[in-house]
Amino acid sequence: MTRLMIALGLVAGMTTLPALAQEAPADVDGNGTWSMEELVATYPNMTEEVFAAMDANADGEVDPAEFNTATGADLLVQ
Repeated sequence: MTRLMIALGLVAGMTTLPALAQEAPADVDGNGTWSMEELVATYPNMTEEVFAAMDANADGEVDPAEFNTATGADLLVQ
């Protein structure tokens, strides 16, 4: 049973590797989301249009799920 749990943990960890390959921007204010300014620090070519496309719920912040969706859609260019 322990070996099964370890194997499942390893598989789960490996599925997150593609998301980790994309450099996550710094969350300067520590609120768990990224503002336009925080994203521009890592992605200087960030435009308001790309930010709006990333911000699916239009709350003015990009949360981790929105960030992962954007990286999967190749919206981010460094």
